[in-house]
Amino acid sequence: MKTLRALYHLARADFLERVQRYSFVVTLLAATYLGLAVVSGDINLHLAQYRGVFNSAWVGLLMTLTTTVFVTLAGFYLVKNAVDRDRQTGVGQILAASPINRLTYLLGKTLSNLAVLGAIVIVLALAAVLTQLTAGEARQLDLWALLSPFIFLALPALVFVAGMAVFFETVPWLRGGFGNIVYFFLWLLLFCGGLETQNAYADFTGFQWVADKVGDYLRQTQPDCGSGIGLSIGDGDEGFRSFVWPGFDWLSTAWWLRLYWIGVSFALILLGALFFDRFDPARTGSRKWGAKRDGAGLAAMQPAQPVFSTSEMVHGTMGVNRPRSSAGFNTASSPQQGSGYATMLQAELRLMFKGQPWWWHAGAIILLIASLANPLEKSREELLPFVWLWPVLLWSQMGTREARNKTHQLLFNAPHFLTRQLSVVWLAGVILALGSGAGIGIQLVLAHDWSGLMGWTVGALFIPTAALAMGVWSGSGKLFEGLFMVCWYIGPIQKLGMLNFMTTSSAAVSAGLPVLYLVATVALLVAALIGRRRQMEMV
Repeated sequence: MKTLRALYHLARADFLERVQRYSFVVTLLAATYLGLAVVSGDINLHLAQYRGVFNSAWVGLLMTLTTTVFVTLAGFYLVKNAVDRDRQTGVGQILAASPINRLTYLLGKTLSNLAVLGAIVIVLALAAVLTQLTAGEARQLDLWALLSPFIFLALPALVFVAGMAVFFETVPWLRGGFGNIVYFFLWLLLFCGGLETQNAYADFTGFQWVADKVGDYLRQTQPDCGSGIGLSIGDGDEGFRSFVWPGFDWLSTAWWLRLYWIGVSFALILLGALFFDRFDPARTGSRKWGAKRDGAGLAAMQPAQPVFSTSEMVHGTMGVNRPRSSAGFNTASSPQQGSGYATMLQAELRLMFKGQPWWWHAGAIILLIASLANPLEKSREELLPFVWLWPVLLWSQMGTREARNKTHQLLFNAPHFLTRQLSVVWLAGVILALGSGAGIGIQLVLAHDWSGLMGWTVGALFIPTAALAMGVWSGSGKLFEGLFMVCWYIGPIQKLGMLNFMTTSSAAVSAGLPVLYLVATVALLVAALIGRRRQMEMV
Protein backbone atom coordinates (compact mmCIF):
# COMPACT_ATOMS: atom_id res chain seq x y z
CA MET A 1 0.00 0.00 0.00
CA LYS A 2 2.86 2.38 0.77
CA THR A 3 4.28 1.85 -2.73
CA LEU A 4 0.90 2.42 -4.35
CA ARG A 5 0.42 5.60 -2.33
CA ALA A 6 3.84 6.88 -3.40
CA LEU A 7 3.09 5.97 -6.99
CA TYR A 8 -0.21 7.85 -6.90
CA HIS A 9 1.28 10.99 -5.38
CA LEU A 10 4.21 10.98 -7.80
CA ALA A 11 1.92 10.76 -10.82
CA ARG A 12 -0.58 13.26 -9.41
CA ALA A 13 2.01 15.86 -8.49
CA ASP A 14 3.72 15.64 -11.86
CA PHE A 15 0.43 15.85 -13.76
CA LEU A 16 -0.79 18.86 -11.75
CA GLU A 17 2.51 20.62 -12.40
CA ARG A 18 2.15 20.04 -16.14
CA VAL A 19 -1.43 21.25 -16.45
CA GLN A 20 -0.40 24.64 -15.07
CA ARG A 21 1.93 25.24 -17.99
CA TYR A 22 1.02 27.16 -21.14
CA SER A 23 2.28 24.21 -23.18
CA PHE A 24 -0.57 22.08 -21.83
CA VAL A 25 -3.13 24.64 -23.03
CA VAL A 26 -1.44 24.71 -26.43
CA THR A 27 -1.60 20.92 -26.50
CA LEU A 28 -5.33 20.90 -25.86
CA LEU A 29 -5.82 23.52 -28.58
CA ALA A 30 -3.82 21.36 -31.00
CA ALA A 31 -5.97 18.35 -30.07
CA THR A 32 -9.08 20.44 -30.66
CA TYR A 33 -7.78 21.44 -34.08
CA LEU A 34 -7.14 17.77 -34.91
CA GLY A 35 -10.64 16.84 -33.79
CA LEU A 36 -12.19 19.64 -35.84
CA ALA A 37 -10.29 18.37 -38.89
CA VAL A 38 -12.19 15.10 -38.49
CA VAL A 39 -15.47 16.92 -37.83
CA SER A 40 -15.08 19.00 -40.99
CA GLY A 41 -14.28 15.94 -43.10
CA ASP A 42 -10.64 16.82 -43.76
CA ILE A 43 -9.59 13.46 -42.29
CA ASN A 44 -11.40 10.32 -43.44
CA LEU A 45 -11.00 6.61 -42.88
CA HIS A 46 -11.58 4.26 -45.78
CA LEU A 47 -11.07 0.60 -46.61
CA ALA A 48 -10.18 0.37 -50.30
CA GLN A 49 -13.09 2.12 -52.07
CA TYR A 50 -15.45 1.89 -49.08
CA ARG A 51 -16.03 4.06 -46.04
CA GLY A 52 -18.45 3.49 -43.19
CA VAL A 53 -21.66 5.34 -42.55
CA PHE A 54 -21.02 7.87 -39.79
CA ASN A 55 -22.67 5.98 -36.97
CA SER A 56 -21.20 5.70 -33.48
CA ALA A 57 -19.13 2.60 -34.28
CA TRP A 58 -17.51 4.07 -37.40
CA VAL A 59 -16.93 7.54 -35.95
CA GLY A 60 -15.33 6.01 -32.86
CA LEU A 61 -13.07 3.92 -35.07
CA LEU A 62 -12.17 6.91 -37.24
CA MET A 63 -11.28 9.12 -34.29
CA THR A 64 -9.42 6.31 -32.52
CA LEU A 65 -7.16 5.59 -35.48
CA THR A 66 -6.58 9.31 -35.90
CA THR A 67 -5.49 9.29 -32.26
CA THR A 68 -3.18 6.30 -32.58
CA VAL A 69 -1.47 7.78 -35.65
CA PHE A 70 -1.03 11.43 -34.73
CA VAL A 71 -0.93 11.32 -30.92
CA THR A 72 1.53 8.42 -30.73
CA LEU A 73 3.91 10.47 -32.88
CA ALA A 74 3.47 14.02 -31.56
CA GLY A 75 2.60 12.85 -28.04
CA PHE A 76 6.04 11.37 -27.48
CA TYR A 77 7.68 14.76 -27.92
CA LEU A 78 5.06 16.32 -25.68
CA VAL A 79 5.64 14.06 -22.66
CA LYS A 80 9.37 13.34 -23.03
CA ASN A 81 10.41 15.80 -20.35
CA ALA A 82 9.13 14.34 -17.09
CA VAL A 83 12.47 13.01 -15.80
CA ASP A 84 14.55 15.76 -17.36
CA ARG A 85 12.45 18.45 -15.67
CA ASP A 86 13.27 16.96 -12.26
CA ARG A 87 16.92 16.79 -13.27
CA GLN A 88 17.07 20.44 -14.36
CA THR A 89 15.08 21.87 -11.45
CA GLY A 90 16.95 19.95 -8.75
CA VAL A 91 13.82 18.08 -7.61
CA GLY A 92 15.51 14.86 -8.68
CA GLN A 93 18.22 15.24 -6.06
CA ILE A 94 15.54 15.56 -3.39
CA LEU A 95 13.75 12.47 -4.66
CA ALA A 96 17.05 10.60 -4.81
CA ALA A 97 17.40 11.10 -1.05
CA SER A 98 13.91 9.67 -0.45
CA PRO A 99 13.08 5.96 -0.02
CA ILE A 100 11.27 5.89 -3.41
CA ASN A 101 12.97 3.28 -5.57
CA ARG A 102 13.79 3.67 -9.25
CA LEU A 103 10.97 1.48 -10.54
CA THR A 104 8.31 3.30 -8.51
CA TYR A 105 9.62 6.66 -9.71
CA LEU A 106 9.61 5.62 -13.37
CA LEU A 107 6.15 4.08 -13.09
CA GLY A 108 4.88 7.34 -11.58
CA LYS A 109 6.32 9.32 -14.48
CA THR A 110 4.76 6.87 -16.96
CA LEU A 111 1.33 7.31 -15.36
CA SER A 112 1.78 11.08 -15.49
CA ASN A 113 2.65 10.83 -19.20
CA LEU A 114 -0.42 8.69 -19.75
CA ALA A 115 -2.62 11.23 -17.95
CA VAL A 116 -1.40 14.03 -20.22
CA LEU A 117 -2.02 11.92 -23.32
CA GLY A 118 -5.38 10.90 -21.86
CA ALA A 119 -6.42 14.56 -21.71
CA ILE A 120 -5.87 14.72 -25.46
CA VAL A 121 -7.96 11.60 -25.95
CA ILE A 122 -10.83 13.11 -23.95
CA VAL A 123 -10.85 16.12 -26.29
CA LEU A 124 -10.88 13.83 -29.33
CA ALA A 125 -13.64 11.66 -27.83
CA LEU A 126 -15.81 14.76 -27.43
CA ALA A 127 -14.98 15.66 -31.01
CA ALA A 128 -16.15 12.19 -32.05
CA VAL A 129 -19.59 12.89 -30.61
CA LEU A 130 -19.69 16.19 -32.49
CA THR A 131 -18.61 14.42 -35.69
CA GLN A 132 -21.54 12.02 -35.58
CA LEU A 133 -24.04 14.74 -34.81
CA THR A 134 -22.84 17.05 -37.57
CA ALA A 135 -22.58 14.28 -40.18
CA GLY A 136 -26.29 13.55 -39.80
CA GLU A 137 -26.04 10.03 -41.23
CA ALA A 138 -26.96 8.20 -38.01
CA ARG A 139 -28.57 10.17 -35.20
CA GLN A 140 -28.66 7.42 -32.56
CA LEU A 141 -25.69 7.81 -30.21
CA ASP A 142 -24.22 4.57 -28.85
CA LEU A 143 -21.60 5.57 -26.29
CA TRP A 144 -20.12 2.07 -25.91
CA ALA A 145 -19.66 1.64 -29.65
CA LEU A 146 -18.19 5.13 -29.81
CA LEU A 147 -15.79 4.90 -26.88
CA SER A 148 -14.77 1.22 -26.83
CA PRO A 149 -12.23 1.64 -29.68
CA PHE A 150 -10.46 4.26 -27.56
CA ILE A 151 -10.18 1.73 -24.74
CA PHE A 152 -9.04 -1.30 -26.73
CA LEU A 153 -7.09 0.37 -29.53
CA ALA A 154 -5.85 3.81 -28.41
CA LEU A 155 -5.14 3.08 -24.73
CA PRO A 156 -2.51 0.33 -25.30
CA ALA A 157 -0.77 2.48 -27.93
CA LEU A 158 -0.65 5.47 -25.58
CA VAL A 159 0.64 3.35 -22.69
CA PHE A 160 3.41 2.19 -25.02
CA VAL A 161 4.29 5.79 -25.93
CA ALA A 162 4.22 6.90 -22.28
CA GLY A 163 6.60 4.09 -21.31
CA MET A 164 8.82 4.68 -24.34
CA ALA A 165 9.21 8.37 -23.42
CA VAL A 166 10.35 7.45 -19.90
CA PHE A 167 12.72 4.79 -21.26
CA PHE A 168 14.33 7.29 -23.64
CA GLU A 169 14.86 9.69 -20.74
CA THR A 170 16.72 7.06 -18.72
CA VAL A 171 19.16 6.06 -21.47
CA PRO A 172 21.86 8.75 -21.62
CA TRP A 173 22.42 8.73 -25.38
CA LEU A 174 18.66 8.78 -26.08
CA ARG A 175 17.90 11.54 -23.58
CA GLY A 176 18.50 14.50 -25.88
CA GLY A 177 17.88 15.54 -29.45
CA PHE A 178 19.39 12.40 -30.97
CA GLY A 179 16.78 10.34 -29.16
CA ASN A 180 14.01 12.52 -30.60
CA ILE A 181 15.15 11.67 -34.12
CA VAL A 182 15.59 7.99 -33.22
CA TYR A 183 11.99 7.82 -31.99
CA PHE A 184 10.65 9.28 -35.22
CA PHE A 185 12.30 6.59 -37.31
CA LEU A 186 11.35 3.92 -34.77
CA TRP A 187 7.71 5.05 -34.98
CA LEU A 188 7.90 4.99 -38.76
CA LEU A 189 9.44 1.51 -38.69
CA LEU A 190 6.76 0.14 -36.37
CA PHE A 191 3.90 1.83 -38.22
CA CYS A 192 4.99 0.74 -41.69
CA GLY A 193 6.19 -2.63 -40.41
CA GLY A 194 2.80 -3.41 -38.90
CA LEU A 195 1.08 -2.62 -42.20
CA GLU A 196 3.59 -4.39 -44.44
CA THR A 197 4.12 -7.57 -42.43
CA GLN A 198 0.50 -7.78 -41.21
CA ASN A 199 1.96 -9.00 -37.92
CA ALA A 200 -0.31 -8.22 -34.98
CA TYR A 201 2.70 -8.11 -32.66
CA ALA A 202 4.31 -5.32 -34.71
CA ASP A 203 1.11 -3.30 -35.21
CA PHE A 204 1.14 -0.95 -32.23
CA THR A 205 -1.33 1.52 -33.78
CA GLY A 206 -3.92 -1.20 -34.50
CA PHE A 207 -4.24 -0.10 -38.13
CA GLN A 208 -3.68 -3.51 -39.67
CA TRP A 209 -5.74 -5.23 -36.98
CA VAL A 210 -8.69 -2.98 -37.85
CA ALA A 211 -8.15 -3.56 -41.58
CA ASP A 212 -8.34 -7.32 -41.09
CA LYS A 213 -11.49 -7.24 -38.95
CA VAL A 214 -13.38 -4.64 -40.98
CA GLY A 215 -12.22 -6.19 -44.24
CA ASP A 216 -13.46 -9.65 -43.23
CA TYR A 217 -16.86 -8.20 -42.36
CA LEU A 218 -17.14 -6.13 -45.53
CA ARG A 219 -16.12 -8.94 -47.88
CA GLN A 220 -19.07 -11.00 -46.67
CA THR A 221 -21.36 -8.64 -48.60
CA GLN A 222 -18.88 -6.93 -50.94
CA PRO A 223 -16.51 -9.55 -52.40
CA ASP A 224 -14.84 -6.92 -54.60
CA CYS A 225 -13.56 -5.00 -51.58
CA GLY A 226 -9.79 -4.64 -51.53
CA SER A 227 -7.57 -4.86 -48.49
CA GLY A 228 -5.96 -1.41 -48.31
CA ILE A 229 -6.83 0.82 -45.36
CA GLY A 230 -5.87 4.43 -44.93
CA LEU A 231 -6.55 7.85 -43.49
CA SER A 232 -7.07 10.35 -46.28
CA ILE A 233 -6.21 13.95 -45.45
CA GLY A 234 -7.89 16.79 -47.28
CA ASP A 235 -9.43 14.60 -50.01
CA GLY A 236 -13.01 14.50 -48.72
CA ASP A 237 -15.11 11.37 -48.98
CA GLU A 238 -16.30 11.77 -52.56
CA GLY A 239 -16.01 8.65 -54.67
CA PHE A 240 -16.25 6.23 -51.77
CA ARG A 241 -19.08 3.74 -51.44
CA SER A 242 -20.64 3.53 -47.99
CA PHE A 243 -21.50 0.58 -45.79
CA VAL A 244 -22.79 0.18 -42.25
CA TRP A 245 -20.19 -0.91 -39.74
CA PRO A 246 -21.86 -2.49 -36.67
CA GLY A 247 -18.81 -2.21 -34.42
CA PHE A 248 -16.58 -4.77 -32.75
CA ASP A 249 -17.73 -7.61 -30.56
CA TRP A 250 -14.71 -7.25 -28.35
CA LEU A 251 -15.24 -10.48 -26.45
CA SER A 252 -15.10 -12.58 -29.62
CA THR A 253 -12.11 -10.82 -31.17
CA ALA A 254 -8.45 -11.18 -30.29
CA TRP A 255 -8.51 -7.94 -28.33
CA TRP A 256 -5.98 -9.36 -25.91
CA LEU A 257 -3.33 -8.82 -28.58
CA ARG A 258 -3.63 -5.12 -27.82
CA LEU A 259 -2.64 -5.80 -24.20
CA TYR A 260 0.69 -6.98 -25.58
CA TRP A 261 1.74 -3.34 -25.98
CA ILE A 262 0.98 -2.61 -22.33
CA GLY A 263 3.33 -5.46 -21.47
CA VAL A 264 5.98 -4.02 -23.80
CA SER A 265 5.66 -0.68 -22.03
CA PHE A 266 6.17 -2.28 -18.62
CA ALA A 267 9.21 -4.15 -19.97
CA LEU A 268 10.65 -0.85 -21.20
CA ILE A 269 10.20 0.68 -17.76
CA LEU A 270 11.98 -2.30 -16.15
CA LEU A 271 14.81 -1.94 -18.64
CA GLY A 272 14.91 1.82 -18.09
CA ALA A 273 15.30 1.23 -14.34
CA LEU A 274 18.60 -0.50 -15.10
CA PHE A 275 19.88 2.56 -16.99
CA PHE A 276 18.39 5.17 -14.66
CA ASP A 277 21.13 6.97 -12.69
CA ARG A 278 18.67 8.14 -10.01
CA PHE A 279 20.09 11.65 -10.44
CA ASP A 280 23.49 10.55 -9.22
CA PRO A 281 26.19 12.38 -11.27
CA ALA A 282 28.77 9.93 -9.97
CA ARG A 283 27.16 7.05 -11.86
CA THR A 284 29.61 5.84 -14.47
CA GLY A 285 28.80 7.17 -17.93
CA SER A 286 25.79 9.28 -16.98
CA ARG A 287 27.72 12.52 -16.61
CA LYS A 288 29.76 11.82 -19.72
CA TRP A 289 26.79 11.12 -21.94
CA GLY A 290 24.69 13.88 -20.39
CA ALA A 291 27.37 16.40 -21.24
CA LYS A 292 27.73 15.30 -24.83
CA ARG A 293 24.20 14.49 -25.88
CA ASP A 294 22.00 17.29 -24.59
CA GLY A 295 18.89 18.34 -26.55
CA ALA A 296 20.75 19.73 -29.55
CA GLY A 297 23.54 17.17 -29.46
CA LEU A 298 26.01 19.78 -28.20
CA ALA A 299 27.52 20.52 -24.83
CA ALA A 300 25.18 20.99 -21.92
CA MET A 301 24.98 19.90 -18.29
CA GLN A 302 28.25 21.74 -17.78
CA PRO A 303 29.11 24.24 -15.08
CA ALA A 304 27.06 27.38 -15.64
CA GLN A 305 29.82 29.78 -16.72
CA PRO A 306 29.26 32.99 -18.62
CA VAL A 307 29.67 32.66 -22.36
CA PHE A 308 30.60 36.33 -22.67
CA SER A 309 33.19 38.17 -20.61
CA THR A 310 32.17 41.04 -18.38
CA SER A 311 34.54 43.46 -20.05
CA GLU A 312 33.23 42.61 -23.50
CA MET A 313 29.61 43.08 -22.42
CA VAL A 314 30.39 46.43 -20.89
CA HIS A 315 31.78 47.56 -24.22
CA GLY A 316 28.80 46.00 -26.01
CA THR A 317 30.81 43.51 -28.10
CA MET A 318 29.78 40.21 -26.46
CA GLY A 319 32.59 38.16 -27.93
CA VAL A 320 33.45 34.78 -26.50
CA ASN A 321 35.92 34.52 -23.62
CA ARG A 322 39.37 33.22 -24.21
CA PRO A 323 39.67 29.73 -22.72
CA ARG A 324 40.61 29.66 -19.07
CA SER A 325 40.00 25.99 -18.33
CA SER A 326 39.02 22.75 -19.96
CA ALA A 327 35.37 22.96 -18.85
CA GLY A 328 32.35 24.84 -20.07
CA PHE A 329 31.85 26.88 -23.19
CA ASN A 330 35.10 28.73 -22.71
CA THR A 331 36.90 26.07 -24.74
CA ALA A 332 34.51 26.48 -27.64
CA SER A 333 36.51 29.12 -29.37
CA SER A 334 39.20 31.72 -29.01
CA PRO A 335 38.25 34.33 -31.56
CA GLN A 336 40.66 36.91 -32.84
CA GLN A 337 40.96 40.30 -31.22
CA GLY A 338 38.25 42.67 -32.27
CA SER A 339 34.77 43.65 -31.40
CA GLY A 340 33.06 43.65 -34.77
CA TYR A 341 29.97 41.82 -35.91
CA ALA A 342 32.15 39.32 -37.79
CA THR A 343 33.83 38.29 -34.55
CA MET A 344 30.48 37.61 -32.94
CA LEU A 345 29.36 35.59 -35.96
CA GLN A 346 32.57 33.59 -35.92
CA ALA A 347 32.09 32.85 -32.23
CA GLU A 348 28.47 31.79 -32.76
CA LEU A 349 29.42 29.42 -35.57
CA ARG A 350 32.12 27.85 -33.41
CA LEU A 351 29.67 27.38 -30.57
CA MET A 352 27.16 25.85 -32.98
CA PHE A 353 29.65 23.27 -34.26
CA LYS A 354 31.23 22.60 -30.88
CA GLY A 355 31.30 18.95 -29.92
CA GLN A 356 30.31 17.50 -33.30
CA PRO A 357 32.16 14.21 -33.95
CA TRP A 358 34.26 13.61 -37.06
CA TRP A 359 31.59 11.38 -38.64
CA TRP A 360 29.08 14.25 -38.57
CA HIS A 361 31.38 16.41 -40.66
CA ALA A 362 32.14 13.45 -42.93
CA GLY A 363 28.42 12.85 -43.47
CA ALA A 364 27.85 16.53 -44.34
CA ILE A 365 30.68 16.41 -46.89
CA ILE A 366 29.33 13.20 -48.44
CA LEU A 367 25.87 14.72 -48.80
CA LEU A 368 27.37 17.86 -50.35
CA ILE A 369 29.33 15.83 -52.91
CA ALA A 370 26.29 13.65 -53.67
CA SER A 371 24.11 16.71 -54.29
CA LEU A 372 26.71 18.03 -56.74
CA ALA A 373 27.28 14.70 -58.50
CA ASN A 374 23.65 13.71 -59.09
CA PRO A 375 21.32 15.24 -61.68
CA LEU A 376 19.57 18.41 -60.57
CA GLU A 377 16.07 16.93 -60.37
CA LYS A 378 17.20 13.99 -58.27
CA SER A 379 19.25 16.24 -55.99
CA ARG A 380 16.48 18.67 -55.19
CA GLU A 381 13.63 16.16 -55.10
CA GLU A 382 15.31 13.25 -53.28
CA LEU A 383 18.58 14.40 -51.71
CA LEU A 384 17.72 17.87 -50.38
CA PRO A 385 15.39 16.56 -47.63
CA PHE A 386 18.27 14.49 -46.23
CA VAL A 387 20.80 17.27 -46.75
CA TRP A 388 18.72 19.58 -44.57
CA LEU A 389 17.84 16.83 -42.11
CA TRP A 390 21.50 16.30 -41.22
CA PRO A 391 22.01 19.61 -39.30
CA VAL A 392 18.67 19.51 -37.46
CA LEU A 393 20.30 19.08 -34.03
CA LEU A 394 22.46 22.14 -34.64
CA TRP A 395 19.47 24.26 -35.60
CA SER A 396 17.46 23.06 -32.63
CA GLN A 397 19.89 24.70 -30.20
CA MET A 398 19.18 28.16 -31.64
CA GLY A 399 17.58 30.46 -29.09
CA THR A 400 17.90 27.92 -26.26
CA ARG A 401 21.50 28.22 -25.12
CA GLU A 402 20.80 30.92 -22.55
CA ALA A 403 18.02 28.90 -20.91
CA ARG A 404 20.00 25.66 -21.09
CA ASN A 405 23.12 27.09 -19.44
CA LYS A 406 21.33 29.44 -17.00
CA THR A 407 23.09 32.53 -18.38
CA HIS A 408 20.03 34.54 -19.38
CA GLN A 409 20.16 36.91 -16.38
CA LEU A 410 23.71 37.86 -17.29
CA LEU A 411 23.36 38.06 -21.05
CA PHE A 412 19.98 39.77 -21.29
CA ASN A 413 21.41 42.83 -19.53
CA ALA A 414 24.20 43.26 -22.09
CA PRO A 415 24.08 46.32 -24.39
CA HIS A 416 22.35 45.75 -27.76
CA PHE A 417 21.70 42.11 -26.87
CA LEU A 418 18.33 41.93 -28.60
CA THR A 419 19.36 43.31 -31.98
CA ARG A 420 22.95 42.12 -32.26
CA GLN A 421 23.09 38.72 -30.59
CA LEU A 422 19.76 37.43 -31.88
CA SER A 423 20.64 38.47 -35.43
CA VAL A 424 24.00 36.71 -35.11
CA VAL A 425 22.32 33.48 -34.03
CA TRP A 426 19.86 33.73 -36.91
CA LEU A 427 22.57 34.47 -39.47
CA ALA A 428 24.67 31.53 -38.24
CA GLY A 429 21.71 29.21 -38.78
CA VAL A 430 21.11 30.60 -42.27
CA ILE A 431 24.80 30.14 -43.15
CA LEU A 432 24.55 26.54 -42.01
CA ALA A 433 21.52 25.98 -44.25
CA LEU A 434 23.13 27.66 -47.26
CA GLY A 435 26.41 25.83 -46.75
CA SER A 436 24.94 22.36 -46.27
CA GLY A 437 22.63 22.78 -49.28
CA ALA A 438 25.24 24.52 -51.44
CA GLY A 439 25.42 21.59 -53.88
CA ILE A 440 21.80 22.05 -54.96
CA GLY A 441 22.19 25.84 -54.98
CA ILE A 442 25.20 25.65 -57.33
CA GLN A 443 23.34 23.29 -59.67
CA LEU A 444 20.34 25.64 -59.78
CA VAL A 445 22.61 28.57 -60.68
CA LEU A 446 24.35 26.58 -63.44
CA ALA A 447 20.97 25.50 -64.82
CA HIS A 448 19.71 29.14 -64.72
CA ASP A 449 16.70 27.89 -62.74
CA TRP A 450 16.03 31.17 -60.97
CA SER A 451 12.60 30.21 -59.64
CA GLY A 452 14.05 27.04 -58.15
CA LEU A 453 16.92 29.07 -56.69
CA MET A 454 14.42 31.39 -55.05
CA GLY A 455 12.62 28.41 -53.54
CA TRP A 456 15.93 26.98 -52.31
CA THR A 457 16.84 30.32 -50.72
CA VAL A 458 13.45 30.60 -49.00
CA GLY A 459 13.84 27.08 -47.61
CA ALA A 460 17.30 27.95 -46.29
CA LEU A 461 15.82 31.00 -44.55
CA PHE A 462 12.67 29.34 -43.22
CA ILE A 463 14.21 26.36 -41.40
CA PRO A 464 16.63 28.25 -39.09
CA THR A 465 14.08 30.99 -38.54
CA ALA A 466 11.52 28.43 -37.38
CA ALA A 467 14.16 26.85 -35.13
CA LEU A 468 15.03 30.22 -33.60
CA ALA A 469 11.41 31.24 -32.96
CA MET A 470 10.49 27.88 -31.41
CA GLY A 471 13.68 27.84 -29.33
CA VAL A 472 13.07 31.33 -27.97
CA TRP A 473 9.46 30.67 -27.04
CA SER A 474 9.86 27.13 -25.68
CA GLY A 475 13.36 27.37 -24.20
CA SER A 476 14.09 23.91 -25.58
CA GLY A 477 15.02 22.38 -28.91
CA LYS A 478 12.49 19.58 -28.52
CA LEU A 479 9.58 21.51 -30.03
CA PHE A 480 11.50 22.23 -33.22
CA GLU A 481 12.90 18.70 -33.44
CA GLY A 482 9.47 17.10 -33.10
CA LEU A 483 7.64 19.41 -35.50
CA PHE A 484 10.49 19.34 -38.00
CA MET A 485 10.52 15.54 -38.17
CA VAL A 486 6.75 15.30 -38.60
CA CYS A 487 6.58 18.02 -41.26
CA TRP A 488 9.75 16.68 -42.92
CA TYR A 489 8.10 13.31 -43.50
CA ILE A 490 4.69 14.64 -44.52
CA GLY A 491 5.97 17.52 -46.65
CA PRO A 492 9.34 17.04 -48.42
CA ILE A 493 9.25 13.22 -48.32
CA GLN A 494 5.57 12.51 -49.02
CA LYS A 495 5.17 15.77 -51.02
CA LEU A 496 1.94 16.64 -49.23
CA GLY A 497 0.98 20.08 -50.52
CA MET A 498 1.41 23.01 -48.19
CA LEU A 499 3.80 21.29 -45.77
CA ASN A 500 6.60 21.00 -48.33
CA PHE A 501 8.69 23.71 -46.67
CA MET A 502 11.79 22.83 -48.73
CA THR A 503 10.28 24.84 -51.54
CA THR A 504 12.86 24.20 -54.26
CA SER A 505 11.00 21.34 -55.99
CA SER A 506 9.18 22.02 -59.25
CA ALA A 507 5.79 21.23 -57.73
CA ALA A 508 6.39 23.54 -54.76
CA VAL A 509 7.52 26.40 -56.99
CA SER A 510 4.53 26.02 -59.32
CA ALA A 511 2.19 26.01 -56.28
CA GLY A 512 3.62 29.32 -55.08
CA LEU A 513 5.00 27.89 -51.85
CA PRO A 514 8.19 30.02 -51.86
CA VAL A 515 6.12 33.19 -51.45
CA LEU A 516 4.01 31.59 -48.70
CA TYR A 517 7.04 30.41 -46.75
CA LEU A 518 8.83 33.71 -47.23
CA VAL A 519 5.91 35.43 -45.50
CA ALA A 520 6.00 32.74 -42.79
CA THR A 521 9.75 33.34 -42.36
CA VAL A 522 9.21 37.05 -41.74
CA ALA A 523 6.40 36.30 -39.28
CA LEU A 524 8.56 33.79 -37.37
CA LEU A 525 11.45 36.24 -37.22
CA VAL A 526 9.16 38.87 -35.73
CA ALA A 527 7.87 36.25 -33.27
CA ALA A 528 11.46 35.47 -32.23
CA LEU A 529 12.14 39.17 -31.59
CA ILE A 530 8.95 39.55 -29.57
CA GLY A 531 9.70 36.42 -27.58
CA ARG A 532 13.25 37.53 -26.80
CA ARG A 533 12.11 41.02 -25.78
CA ARG A 534 9.53 39.42 -23.50
CA GLN A 535 12.24 37.29 -21.88
CA MET A 536 14.46 40.32 -21.35
CA GLU A 537 11.65 42.26 -19.68
CA MET A 538 11.05 39.37 -17.27
CA VAL A 539 14.66 39.27 -16.09
